[in-house]
Amino acid sequence: MEKQLLKKRFDELLTEYDLSGQIERLYQKAVDSGAIDVDRESGDDYRLAKIIWYAIILKLREESVPYHPDNRKEAQNLSLFL
Repeated sequence: MEKQLLKKRFDELLTEYDLSGQIERLYQKAVDSGAIDVDRESGDDYRLAKIIWYAIILKLREESVPYHPDNRKEAQNLSLFL
């Protein structure tokens, strides 16, 4: 595969998955869930924002895991280089 074709396919995936929209929906779901006490936080740091961000990344990861074990292994190996 040529790098240009790979870039095109990757861009198509980004468009298809609408990550900004997904992240915003998951953020709102986290805030509305009652699982976190927003009012208790002082707001002096990014603690709660980072917790939400990490939870969103975990959810997106869970939804994006390749089905085939070989592809999962290759993705895990690639992540070592990022």
